[in-house]
Amino acid sequence: MTMVHNFDQMNIPLEASRGLLELRCAVQHYEWGGFEYIQHLIQCEGDQRPYAELWIGAHPDLPSDAVIGSEFVPLNVLIEKLPVFLLGGETTRRFNGSLPFLFKVLSARYPLSIQSHPNAEQAHDGFLLENAEGIALDARNRNYKDDSHKPELISALTDFYALCGFKPLNQIASLLHSVPEFGSFAVNFMPTRKSLVALYTKFMELPQTEVDRFLSPFVERLKKQQSERNFGKDSMEYWVLKADDVFSLGSHKDRGLFSVCLLNLIHLHPGDALYLPAGELHAYLEGSGIEIMANSNNVLRGGLTQKHVDVGELLKALTFNSGYPEILKLETGDGNYFQRYQTPAEEFELGRIHLQKDQNHICHFEHGVHIMIVIEGRVSVLMEKGINNEFSSGQVFLVPANFHYELVSNTETIIYLAQVPNHE
Repeated sequence: MTMVHNFDQMNIPLEASRGLLELRCAVQHYEWGGFEYIQHLIQCEGDQRPYAELWIGAHPDLPSDAVIGSEFVPLNVLIEKLPVFLLGGETTRRFNGSLPFLFKVLSARYPLSIQSHPNAEQAHDGFLLENAEGIALDARNRNYKDDSHKPELISALTDFYALCGFKPLNQIASLLHSVPEFGSFAVNFMPTRKSLVALYTKFMELPQTEVDRFLSPFVERLKKQQSERNFGKDSMEYWVLKADDVFSLGSHKDRGLFSVCLLNLIHLHPGDALYLPAGELHAYLEGSGIEIMANSNNVLRGGLTQKHVDVGELLKALTFNSGYPEILKLETGDGNYFQRYQTPAEEFELGRIHLQKDQNHICHFEHGVHIMIVIEGRVSVLMEKGINNEFSSGQVFLVPANFHYELVSNTETIIYLAQVPNHE
């Protein structure tokens, strides 16, 4: 097959694109990626690189390719040419002719950076300002890659560990009093939002020598305790030591270790999900999951990374909400076998279809595009005019707006479906 970037130069009839589209998706090989889950899913077990994220969508950083006849067409190029046909009229109008979400399979073998995402106004203003300052999009000190906010949802496919949101204020107060190395911070801490802002700001603005002075003895004490009894993955101490082993350089400790202590440790079981609005400090620690987000790549980091950390910009973006986050469960949706996660996001909705062998599911959503990935099993997709396509584990396909179709399972099958929520 050949790659086509200019749709007008394609030597195929336009009608070839009018129906179900198989998507070929690329992988981000970030260092923190796993060596098993995604490789097994897409049958690349022989590749020894880390497979961190399978990107499914039209983000210009790594767009999926639509298979049309003998051609590969980047999905962002195809949508630009046929927005109403692919997305539907309402989605095209609301999101200026762009696919509003980015869909991923994520697999982490060690922690990602402590991070948050800007709200819509911050992303818009920050992107314009950095453009005006002449900061290249690929510059190391660039904060805003685009002008969009990035709410996101992670749904666990395996046991999945994450940090999400500041602990309840009384728990933070107890932590500061119980950790000897943090005792000086406990003196002025009150269980109020104002006090939390002051505490986190102080942590993040400490000179590196002071970071080392507080964290080095703390880590050494935990290492000694670890030798006497093993900390499990459901303990804060396990992840402090794990993160220290990965990110601290020589005698210098990564200040993100403070955040490991201050944030809620979350253990998601398969099917559990977390919704992350703008301004929520978080980090994914380990495991594999389905991730969906607004079509953005904006990340403001706060540690556990060698990448750019802009403390001032991060502090402006954080909401400093405290308390334990809600663990989302799948809720029954349209049809017998379709379930979805309910979130306030305008750009995306994530659903799951679980079929036993020979079961069928008729899909009659008419408000916008569907993108699906088969996670387990094999399914036939019956389209209008008797067109029959078969997809198996790891394969991805797109159904344009206003197409009715039927899924028929050939084995027990699990499919994840990304769509724009219907607000009609």
